Amino acid sequence: MTRKDYELIAKAIAEAFEWEQGKTEREHAISRVAHILANSLRNDNPRFNEDRFLKACGTTLIVR
Repeated sequence: MTRKDYELIAKAIAEAFEWEQGKTEREHAISRVAHILANSLRNDNPRFNEDRFLKACGTTLIVR
């Protein structure tokens, strides 16, 4: 995957956060998806910056 792909995914997740703002359960679900995806992307690409991706997604909240 390319940086452009990562940016597209992060933008979609960030938009989902905006739509669900104030709806705690949904925000947590979106955050969980972002973290699962970040973990998978990091495993696929050792140079992938998980923190940067999560910030671009609009979340740094750790939901496990």
